[in-house]
Parts: sequence; structure tokens; C-alpha cells
Amino acid sequence: MQKITVGVLGIQGAFLEHKVALLRASKIASLSGIDLEIRDIRTSDQLSTELDGLIIPGGESTTMSIMMKKSHFETPLKEWVHSGSHVVWGTCAGMILLAEKIEHQKEGGQIKIGGLDVTVSRNFFGRQINSFEADVMVPDGSVVVDPLDGATDSCRGVFIRAPAVTSLHSPKVKILATLDSSDGSTIVGVQQGNIMATAFHPELTDDLRWHAHFLSLILKAKC
Repeated sequence: MQKITVGVLGIQGAFLEHKVALLRASKIASLSGIDLEIRDIRTSDQLSTELDGLIIPGGESTTMSIMMKKSHFETPLKEWVHSGSHVVWGTCAGMILLAEKIEHQKEGGQIKIGGLDVTVSRNFFGRQINSFEADVMVPDGSVVVDPLDGATDSCRGVFIRAPAVTSLHSPKVKILATLDSSDGSTIVGVQQGNIMATAFHPELTDDLRWHAHFLSLILKAKC
């Protein structure tokens, strides 16, 4: 079996739900040959070369930034993410931290881990009271886990004080998901190399394609 070690940043957000979804996704037929170990990551010394991937969950990006600065976590995390050999997935606030450019930052701003050549707008859909669920469109072939029982060209997205991608700055950025309405199409999922991000929270639904896609990227990176 192929050993995979994944870290889930346990500073804030739905890290427990991510762990449960990862374990469920690892049982999908196309991934059944992996031996998955999941680690809670709360300090910089836990960011080791043994980790194959890292999930940065949702939360409040400013609060997460303050906590990272106080624990001297910012620089080691940047170095780990930009090493090029690891797979990283940011959800909601994680998307904000992974963006190279951030709109509507609070005074003092968030830390910027970077890695995605995009501009992300904080609270694009409004404040906490404006949180919602909606169908998210998944372009054909953008999430490569096949076969995946029940997978369609859309999935249910949970948006909690969510950001959105307002511009792409590199042809290397691939659109993974959009939220379509009469006002147009909003980008809510992207990938650039081994870094992916979603504005919504797949860990709060039963749709495992995103966690399966993340694990598939790790397998590909280890080949």
C-alpha cells in the first residue's frame, strides 16, 4: 500500500470534519490502495518533510493570522508550502491565505502564505448573516477522481462568510468550481500545480470528490 501522511492545520475552523472526510474519501475504490495517516498541525515543528499534504481549513483569516504570528508559524508555513514538493488545500479562509493578492483586507491585514496567482476578495458574499448553500458547477475534468459514485457536474457548496476569486494572474491557474447566477459566473475553486483552494466548505457536506481529488494530487506528486 502507498503511505500518505496528511496534516490538517488545527488552529481554527472545521479541522475535525476535514479529518472525517479524508478517512471516508480514502475508502473510495480508486484510492483504496493508500495507507492514510492524518496529523493535527498546531506548531511549526510539526511541519516536517514527512507530511505529503496539508489542509488549511476555514475560520476567520485575521484571527488565524494573529495566532500564526504569535506562535512564529508564518515563515515556516510559507517555506513548507513553497517547497514545491507538497500538496496544499485551503478552504474559505485558507483560500484567502494562499492568494497572492487580497482585496478588502482589514487594517494590519492577513498574513499571506501565497502560492496561487489570483486575487481573492474577503467576504465577497457578505458577512456571517449572509452565509448560504448553493449548487456549485464543476467543469468537466477539473476534479480528476474517476470513477466516483454519484459524482455529477455540480455539487452542493456551503458558503460561510466566504471569499471568491476575482481575477486570475497566470495561465497556470485552473478553475475547479464556479457559482453561476443571472449576474454571471463567480470563481469559487482554483488549482495551480500542487496548490488548490475552495471558497466553500466540502467538509460540511457528504460530497467526497474534493477530498478524493486532494488525495489523488498527493499520489501524483509522490510518483
